[in-house]
Amino acid sequence: MNFKNTLLALAAASVFGITANQINVQRVVADGVPYVTAGQSGLPAMDVVDIASYQGNLSVDDFNKMKAAGIKGVIVKLTESTDYTNPYARTQVDNARAAGMKVSAYHFARFHDENGARAEADYFANVAYSLGFSSSDLMVDDVEDNTLIKDNVSNNARVFNDQLHARGFSDTALYTYSTYNMDRSFMSNDHIWMASYPYEPSSDHLWNTQYGMWQWTSNAHVNGVSGTFDMSVDYTGLASRDSGYRYVPEAGGWRWVEDGKMFTGFKYYMGTYYWFENGVRSDKAWHEAWGHMYYTGADGRAVQGVQNINGQNFDFGSDGTFYMRSSGYLYDGSSQNGGYRWYENGQLYTGFRYYMGTYYWFVDGVRQNAGWREAWGMKYYTDDNGRAVQGTQKIDGTYYYFGDDGTYYERGGYLFDGSSQNGGYRWYENGQLFTGFRYYMGTYYWFVDGVRQNAGWREAWGMKYYTDQDGRAVQGIQTINGQTYNFGNDGTYYLR
Repeated sequence: MNFKNTLLALAAASVFGITANQINVQRVVADGVPYVTAGQSGLPAMDVVDIASYQGNLSVDDFNKMKAAGIKGVIVKLTESTDYTNPYARTQVDNARAAGMKVSAYHFARFHDENGARAEADYFANVAYSLGFSSSDLMVDDVEDNTLIKDNVSNNARVFNDQLHARGFSDTALYTYSTYNMDRSFMSNDHIWMASYPYEPSSDHLWNTQYGMWQWTSNAHVNGVSGTFDMSVDYTGLASRDSGYRYVPEAGGWRWVEDGKMFTGFKYYMGTYYWFENGVRSDKAWHEAWGHMYYTGADGRAVQGVQNINGQNFDFGSDGTFYMRSSGYLYDGSSQNGGYRWYENGQLYTGFRYYMGTYYWFVDGVRQNAGWREAWGMKYYTDDNGRAVQGTQKIDGTYYYFGDDGTYYERGGYLFDGSSQNGGYRWYENGQLFTGFRYYMGTYYWFVDGVRQNAGWREAWGMKYYTDQDGRAVQGIQTINGQTYNFGNDGTYYLR
């Protein structure tokens, strides 16, 4: 940056033989900064390089050599004042992106009042957008011109920063040097890029660790690349962490990257949430996150309010939460059940739900077809179409009765099963052929393996009974095979 052509505040404990807390500040010309080479041992890290027009048309190969030397981020000077744009900016930006580096931008400040600060921020923003920078990219205000100090530089820098935010850039930073006379409190320390050049830079004596980045040299060389460069340690990943919405040449376009990896999930960007699948923005699709369902529209943005999707209306609220409130049998594009699932207040539902004239059973929103279900203390059966059945049903070779009154639960009982015995009826109990007495149509009947037994003696509950030719347990005085018996008249039916 231009800072390297000004007088710099340099400290060197090794020269003066004093502790870090006793460092004397000296002023020397930048040309006295030691010449260093990327990859040289014992130096502070070279995480980020910043470049301007004097580096010219750096090639993709140049940036690849920087990347191979361990440099992760590139900060390109785009603009100065309201009338200068770096003539090499597009080439530098495009080639750095093509090399797969994180690319940020800076503006050299010349403003002397609030209007000038806003105008310069707008100029910077316009050029940045024209070069493909997104709202999540780092945008830096380079404040080092001493002529700005007398005109309330602190306030003007704050206005510049606010205007960048108003233009949609959420990640902004301030570049300056430690002795520059301004109030930096409007910017958090982790977004301050501090410049100061030691006489003897060393990885054992790092400076400005309380800030996001430290520019520690303006006299660095990268093997195989012409010229010298400013280099910085990036303590917080401000300009070197491989995250955000950026161009990834090897992936063939713009992708969301998180810590160097293609990201899957929601990310807040440009005022709403976007869903990314392996880094690719997902449009016109349903998504599950945080226990809710969301939908991203044709522009990739998570929708709000009432939306008509594939002919159905859904309510996504209007309070900035974006999740679906709707309930019912909804199309979500899933691979199961033809893309439909049952949602309850936006949650995938498990259990019975009444739909199209009967009950259906859902597990994690997916309709279940043929199978037994338990609910409300009863047993039910859903058929091949997922509908809860009624009446007499033959299931796996056994007959069951589910009533005919819209309750659908399995009762067992005297069911028609098409057998040759007893007119095709048999008694089932929990789906099993029953042996014993069962009360039916005003009296007791005796069944053996489900078949009603007619005339004959029976034993049950420690007593003896007799069923007549119609299978009914008899009462009163009865003559059986020429002998008289008393079976009572109190509805107990047993032999006295």
